[in-house]
Amino acid sequence: MFGRPGAVTWIQPTTPAAYASARAAELQHHFVVETTVRLEQLGRSKSWLEERSGIASGRLSKLLRGYAQLTLRDAAAIEGILGPMLTELAFSPFGVRDSSLQARYQHGQ
Repeated sequence: MFGRPGAVTWIQPTTPAAYASARAAELQHHFVVETTVRLEQLGRSKSWLEERSGIASGRLSKLLRGYAQLTLRDAAAIEGILGPMLTELAFSPFGVRDSSLQARYQHGQ
């Protein structure tokens, strides 16, 4: 499930645009998991983070559930409160089965 620890089954992209969207969603998923972990470690709520980060009311919940796309501004605002995360995420990207996408995006494998 999006934004929760554990295995996620990603829809296989078949176009370059779908590939970019899938990778962005995967990155957001891992960012959200780390955000949630850090909030739990601090004993803080999502509303606390929303208030401290300046993210508009309700937007953080949408980001954490995958109903809104994470922007670099969102990531910077969250990292300003919780510390660096994007550069510290360690995960293996899901495998792409489409051979033309594999050839085009060989560094994403």
